[in-house]
Amino acid sequence: MKRKNAWLMPLICMVTLMFGQGCGVYMAFTQPDPVSYEWLNPGQAQRGTVMSVLGTPVESISTEDGGRVDTYRFYEGTSTGWSAGRAMLHMMADLFTLGLWEIVATPTEFAIRGDKITAQAVFDSKDVLRKFTVIKREEKPLEKIHEEEW
Repeated sequence: MKRKNAWLMPLICMVTLMFGQGCGVYMAFTQPDPVSYEWLNPGQAQRGTVMSVLGTPVESISTEDGGRVDTYRFYEGTSTGWSAGRAMLHMMADLFTLGLWEIVATPTEFAIRGDKITAQAVFDSKDVLRKFTVIKREEKPLEKIHEEEW
């Protein structure tokens, strides 16, 4: 006896597999690129150059001498090829394990994600870097949030 809706269950499974990819895939694809700030030498780097590397500052304070102090927050990242490779691995493993791979993938991505760095850049009145300092390094900040919930 043939069921009328025999196509429904395979369709539901296919849609779930296509759109049910978990956090591991997303986290790997959206991993930030590595940030190289070691070359930011005082007296040489311009503010625009610093912003092109570190992004828009989260805070910018003008100083009395016409300069400014910018505060940046960013994650240490990994290379794009490595991130894409991990994402494809997670996606294929999700398909073969019907999503169970996420039990491994998500914690792995939390562990691989770089530290969250807060840095401060001091510029003179001509927007030339005078001083660059890493003022805070949070190791695995997302894991700390989950620990605090418990």
